Amino acid sequence: MNVHDYTELDATALAEGIGRGEFTAAEVLEVAVERIEAINPRLNAVTILNVEGARVDQVSLDGEAPFFGVPFLAKDMNIAVRGLPLTQSSRWLADLPPAIADAPLARRWRAAGLSILGRTNLSEFAADFVCEPTFRGATHNPWDVTRSPGGSSGGAAAAVAAGLVPMAHGTDSGGSIRVPAAACGLVGLKPSRGLAPVGPQHDELAGGFDCEHVLTRSVRDSARMLDLTAGPDALSRMPLHVEPGSYWRATQQIPRPLRIGLALREPGGGLPDADIGAAVEAVGRELARAGHVVMPFEFPASTAVGDAAALIWMTAISEDIEHHIPLVGRPPQREDLDFVTYESWQRGLRWRASDYVAARRVCSAATGALVDAMTGLDLLLLPTTATLPPKTGEIDGRTGAMSLETWGAAAYAYAPYTELFNITGMPAISLPLAESGSGLPIGIQLAAPLGMDARLLSMAAWLERAMPWDYRLAKLRQRWC
Repeated sequence: MNVHDYTELDATALAEGIGRGEFTAAEVLEVAVERIEAINPRLNAVTILNVEGARVDQVSLDGEAPFFGVPFLAKDMNIAVRGLPLTQSSRWLADLPPAIADAPLARRWRAAGLSILGRTNLSEFAADFVCEPTFRGATHNPWDVTRSPGGSSGGAAAAVAAGLVPMAHGTDSGGSIRVPAAACGLVGLKPSRGLAPVGPQHDELAGGFDCEHVLTRSVRDSARMLDLTAGPDALSRMPLHVEPGSYWRATQQIPRPLRIGLALREPGGGLPDADIGAAVEAVGRELARAGHVVMPFEFPASTAVGDAAALIWMTAISEDIEHHIPLVGRPPQREDLDFVTYESWQRGLRWRASDYVAARRVCSAATGALVDAMTGLDLLLLPTTATLPPKTGEIDGRTGAMSLETWGAAAYAYAPYTELFNITGMPAISLPLAESGSGLPIGIQLAAPLGMDARLLSMAAWLERAMPWDYRLAKLRQRWC
């Protein structure tokens, strides 16, 4: 196997080639390492490599597993992976030792046969829609290295888009899978809340907003991974019923005629840039031609709950810092944390428990309002982001050059469409269905009622066939050869 062959195959095709004996898992691993070592210095997507550990682990993987031998990267957030440190892109956590055991989700990655090579970059404590932590520096978007790959899972997105690995882990508490997927031209699914374990130290993360999954090039890879990782662990507070194999099967089925709401205005009332809005409307026309009923949709005013959501996720960051103080052996100093992280910690310490519960009440009311507004609808169609990826440094949550309020306004001007589905728990997916006039990818988002992940993936797979995108990603990978 050579690098060109490696970069042309998604995770499913790589696993099938290994299974047929066309190349070995060991060969694939070495080509992946070669690709990372050649490209990553220009992207800064991969922050930790454990090549020898991956070589050793590969011997013990199940050769019959669905993704046996497929190289994989874990985001440096939330999920403990044996042999790898977990720093959350914070210099304050830089000296913590590597994990001695896998979190439940990481055990499922290994059971799926994945070769876990290392970790990817992110904004510190996953607190931003860009990927520019002080600790390890900014990750660059492979489509335009002057721009952000989105955040917080920007390292994962850049690594997959540039062909370093075919699939990588992401976390999503407000859009952190879907926003980087849009910025880098990938598939980014946030599953329904309660599908995948998020532990081990918590029964929920980011106040229940967080979901764990992957960024991929193809819908089938995302669906197969959900089949392999979905299902509660012992700490799951709100588990959902999972039918084995249902997500993979869904991608093989033609969606029945659906009623789809098309929303251009975000919950706060703003509109996307013209080319993004036009791309959403073009997808709507494609769906209408296929026999679906597409109609305008407006978010209820009560779904604009940014302040309440911010209180919840900032409190979660504050609690996470408090959790780590005894592990580090000292509280962080101002110079130990990026500006947004430090401010979140301090505000979380000042808020009362009743403030937190009141914010949860506001978010619950927003969930009810959206459920009511979607009565009679099967899906929503809307932008993933309101603008194209910002230039590196435009949204500065690191230095304090922006106040917390100014930073928040800039961040949500870029990505106002994703967080609501974390609040409601509904599944949502970003698909790279369009391209801007300047040659940058445009992500189009679909969302479904809670638990309707199979319906969402079925439509996503149909759109992939009707409006294919891999030819654009192939051109990008060739530019990085």
